[in-house]
Amino acid sequence: MLFNSLPFLVLLAVTLPLYYLPLPARWSRVWQVLLLLGASAVFYAWEEPRLLILLGFSCVMNAVLVERIIHHQRDPQGAPAAKRWMIGGVIANLALLAFFKYAGILLGLLPHGVVPPEAVKWVKSIPLPIGISFYTFHALSLLIDVHRRHVSEETRERLGLQGAGRVSSMKDLSLYIIFFPQLVAGPIVKAKNFIDQIREKLWRDINWVQVRRYLITGYFLKIYVADNLAEQTAMLTIGPKALAETAPVQLMALLYGYGFQIFADFAGYSLIAIGLGIMFGYRLPENFDFPYLSRSITEFWRRWHLSLSAWLRDYLYIPLGGNRKGSGRTYLNLFLVMFLGGLWHGAEWKFALWGTLHGVFLAVERFLTRRRGKLEDQPASPLHAIAGWVYTFHAVTLLWLTFLMPDMASIGAFFKGLASAKLSIPGQPLFALAMYGGPVIAYHAWGWIKEHRPLSAARWQHPLVEASLHAMMVFLVLTNPGAPRGFIYFQF
Repeated sequence: MLFNSLPFLVLLAVTLPLYYLPLPARWSRVWQVLLLLGASAVFYAWEEPRLLILLGFSCVMNAVLVERIIHHQRDPQGAPAAKRWMIGGVIANLALLAFFKYAGILLGLLPHGVVPPEAVKWVKSIPLPIGISFYTFHALSLLIDVHRRHVSEETRERLGLQGAGRVSSMKDLSLYIIFFPQLVAGPIVKAKNFIDQIREKLWRDINWVQVRRYLITGYFLKIYVADNLAEQTAMLTIGPKALAETAPVQLMALLYGYGFQIFADFAGYSLIAIGLGIMFGYRLPENFDFPYLSRSITEFWRRWHLSLSAWLRDYLYIPLGGNRKGSGRTYLNLFLVMFLGGLWHGAEWKFALWGTLHGVFLAVERFLTRRRGKLEDQPASPLHAIAGWVYTFHAVTLLWLTFLMPDMASIGAFFKGLASAKLSIPGQPLFALAMYGGPVIAYHAWGWIKEHRPLSAARWQHPLVEASLHAMMVFLVLTNPGAPRGFIYFQF
């Protein structure tokens, strides 16, 4: 089910008033958790109910694993057993992810004939469960945070209940994993930041100003910006032969458009998810911080998909040793994290290439920073800042080709066309870039003002100005929506 669909609006209109029914306090929390579980199940299974089988299995399996970890941690001699349960749970979750998402690419690494062709064909035909990458990361965070004792003692007591109490703990764990605003495309929420929030929610506590800001901006970025740009950027998938014959100006206009589209699509989803979370009393993490203002790839990953960056840092980079074991190990860790982060986005080598190249950029920037030493701490001159922004924006934008192009041949054809001497000026792509990419530029210009001219930004944050801007966004969404389509990150 899509956030930008009529069935979702109906589901929301039914769920929200039921969620805040004035029930006795002892029943309210249980009712709200059960209602959200039901709404999340409908949301996830709307088009393919069979997907609930795997999702339900994941919830039950991880509830049992958490109870076992807590049980052994209560025993003074049980630390080794608790760690074994945690490691076993991590392996089990990764095995599920590998089977449904990576079995095809793993079989492709084996010598021809080792696996019967019929088996390979069957494995590759298995449909990818929507959002499996996201809810697997939630499950891993759950096991690791519980093992590290990063959730409150009150929550640990509740999650470690046995017998009939397991039903209560399973409801809470399941809500964390399948909470519908962040179920299929994030933001990725760490267990320690969500489970402690599960308590009775009150209507009067909703911050409706924040809800309005997140939802209107999110829907505007998705429906007006991303969906309209998608109608143009689809031209980049017309095939290698046509791409090689396309004029450079048109190719760059389309590529810039895709860079704006993928930001608007994913940032729009995240903003909608955060706004919906606030409506139901849950705070989800911010996922974007004006990423196209970045002046290095390192800064880009501090601004883009923040929840994924934080997850990879806390659960992969730091456990691998981070930057604590010498320069060589640090560069290797950066490479491994970005390589695996690329594969997390999709079971194709082009995603691994995307992650690897980002890892190379990060390693090179870190090496150069260490060479410059304390000079890095000095404020950059305007010329250096602009040069850094131009380099970062174009490096990031060119790497987006791996997300859009169906194969490496198309990427090669794109660069072949880019190197041609054709001088045609495409009116429609340039118009779409200005019309629908303009709001992304304005959004980041506002971010720059907030960061560098806070007093000027404060003058613009007048309620009347904000209300007028939101009214204009709603008007554009209603009068000029793009063709409805799924969110880009649904494929991951």
